[in-house]
Amino acid sequence: MVDEGSHDVNGLGQAGLPRGWVGRLLGGIMVRHNGPDAKWTIDCMDVSDGERVLEVGFGPGHAIEMLAGIGPAVCVSGIDHSETMLEAAGARNRESVRSGRVDLRLGSVMSLPFGDASFDKACAINCIYFWEPPVEGLRELHRVLSPGGRLAVTVRDRNRKAYQRFKPSELERMLLQAGFATAEIRHNGVSAHPLICAIGTK
Repeated sequence: MVDEGSHDVNGLGQAGLPRGWVGRLLGGIMVRHNGPDAKWTIDCMDVSDGERVLEVGFGPGHAIEMLAGIGPAVCVSGIDHSETMLEAAGARNRESVRSGRVDLRLGSVMSLPFGDASFDKACAINCIYFWEPPVEGLRELHRVLSPGGRLAVTVRDRNRKAYQRFKPSELERMLLQAGFATAEIRHNGVSAHPLICAIGTK
């Protein structure tokens, strides 16, 4: 969800960097509002049991929970730059974190704390808006994916200023510029809640 209002911390509003009690409240709204986005994105990723999966910008951890639920051998990692969301996602996924199947960290997509070829699949749901420049974040995701790995980047399909940089042709161009071998654009086909998923394959 994009905040087109005020920006006060590092140029980001609450949607870009949730914090404090307002951030916790926003996290609850994200679970309800972004639930369909997470489910559709995970469907586009086609995750199999036993794969290693990364989510960038996991927010309250709803998609992390869905990914961990795919199978008992799925290993899920997440990175988010909000301490408030790290706490919320950790609470939501407490048992999976304790078992070692979920690893949640504070950090940035611009410098992922993972080695090359660490993951089979990766996703970023409604957060590429806040990467600057976005291609650098995509390059980092390309680095941590194994050969043949898949990245799914989901954005709103709305004709608003905040989304203009992330139209299908631009997303495709950015994925290819970041080094992905192929780029595919999918539309969810839901007029009341339109989404685009750009899928890059390494």
